[in-house]
Amino acid sequence: MDVLSRAVMCFCLMGWMTLGWSNAAQYTSINMKSNIDKLKVHYISKDQLFNGKPVFPKDTFEDSERRVLMSVVLDVYRSIFSQMLNQTVDQEVIESLKYVKGKIQDLQKHYFLKRIPELRTHLQNLWAIKTSNTTVQGKALSEFITIYEKASKLAHKKDNRRKRRQAQRLKSHIM
Repeated sequence: MDVLSRAVMCFCLMGWMTLGWSNAAQYTSINMKSNIDKLKVHYISKDQLFNGKPVFPKDTFEDSERRVLMSVVLDVYRSIFSQMLNQTVDQEVIESLKYVKGKIQDLQKHYFLKRIPELRTHLQNLWAIKTSNTTVQGKALSEFITIYEKASKLAHKKDNRRKRRQAQRLKSHIM
């Protein structure tokens, strides 16, 4: 990865990390902001042009989905910071990267790691299924009705919860 690409990616991720998908100022410590600012100074030059597209675009998922997504996003950040650590010799930058990477690991450990690694492994296994294999196709066909029933049950369960919430809101507005 060339320096410009790295800088663009760093700028986008630093912007996302400091601005966040929500009000990051509520959770980002002064020490974290200071370390991010040091990294910005090191990795981003003022004459670089950016296309305005974030590395991690905003999502429209629900909270349960967002937790899985956020866990993966944090993994990507850890990977990015690990690459940056391997590519620098500047001691101040190394310390800042280690600090930020440690904070990411703490956040994951305390709020995101319950069953998400297991879920991620399960998803990777699903994505690795050889859909062109005739044996897989036959097995999938024989399992389809069961899977379809489970999916339908989940979809209706979610739909019913939404209807209950809407009914409760309507009831509270009437009274």
